[in-house]
Amino acid sequence: MTAQQENAGHRARLRQRFVADPTLLSEIEMLELLLTYAIPRRDVAPLAQALIDRFGNIDRVLIASYEELLTVPGIGEQAAILVQVVARLTGQAQGPVEAVVDTVHQPALFEVEPTLGPLFDSKPEPEEPPMRTFANDEIDNSLTFIPQAAQFETFEAFKAYLKERLPYNSESTRERRASYILNRFFPEGRLDVPLTYYVAQCASQQDLKPALFYHVLKAEPIAAKVAEEFVWPALPLGRVDREAMREFVLRYLPDIGPASQAKVLRSLFNTYGLLSVGTQDGPQLRFQIHTGTLEGFLYVLAAEFPEPGIYTFEALEGGPMRLWLLWDREWMRRQLYNLRDLGVIAKVSEIDAIRQFTLAMDQWGALHHYFEHPQRNTLAMREQSST
Repeated sequence: MTAQQENAGHRARLRQRFVADPTLLSEIEMLELLLTYAIPRRDVAPLAQALIDRFGNIDRVLIASYEELLTVPGIGEQAAILVQVVARLTGQAQGPVEAVVDTVHQPALFEVEPTLGPLFDSKPEPEEPPMRTFANDEIDNSLTFIPQAAQFETFEAFKAYLKERLPYNSESTRERRASYILNRFFPEGRLDVPLTYYVAQCASQQDLKPALFYHVLKAEPIAAKVAEEFVWPALPLGRVDREAMREFVLRYLPDIGPASQAKVLRSLFNTYGLLSVGTQDGPQLRFQIHTGTLEGFLYVLAAEFPEPGIYTFEALEGGPMRLWLLWDREWMRRQLYNLRDLGVIAKVSEIDAIRQFTLAMDQWGALHHYFEHPQRNTLAMREQSST
């Protein structure tokens, strides 16, 4: 069991014990449970202990000021606000909550009034998606046909187009492979989604590939597991071999036979290689931290954070943009400022331990605003010249 799985299981057990009988939880465990809703993907038990060590007991934690909470190492703005919200609901808060947040501000092309959005990065932890084989990647065909989706008025018309044009002799094969593609990229069964608009705007496959990689891993749980628990930990080495990947896959899919194993491995290698996240080198897959395009960054950012609001760098760097796409941290930071200059992002704040950005619009708004902005080509060219 990985550390991430163990942590998720521990959080689930805390919730179950609380629901069964809240008195079963110690003060530290109660604080730990609270912090899980503000801090995703981390073991928060040490932070709960640090709060008790600093203030003495849970009642004193709840009456601590916002500024006092921020003095505890590891407690950021989101966790401090959550504690303050709970304190106010229980009538224990003292005085106003004043977040000491500033902005590293550079002249923007125009100002956008930030809208009220989510205050916390963490979301209710979803249940683990059912694991299934990923035996037919269809990456080549996805690169060819997904950009055509905007030409069709209905999902059914696009499906009929795929069934006619996919390069297979058998009609049943074309129908089956069309379903694979549509289920991955249009699971809602409709074309009026941000991906359709985005692919119609893409100037090159380098803009398109990150969006496709993101959606494939969203749709294929085993591919996401490989990215987060197999490829990412191997980043210092820069490579993994096919046999080690086979052993990893069998941990989650122990019942698949040799033929299916070979198909899954081929699909995983194709996904990385054809979408330029890694390179195939015989029996090895090689990869490294790299940069992308501003357009690709925008699409995945807007997909991961689809609502206006304040989000932390930690949430950005601890999600698919790093763990799946392997994008360079400093490059991602620079893209935040580029999007700030175009008004998609209202503010970027980097003051001491507080590093966050404020999205000014939702996913649809961000894409339309960017591609309709008169300065975007100049900014994109400037960015390309600097990489």
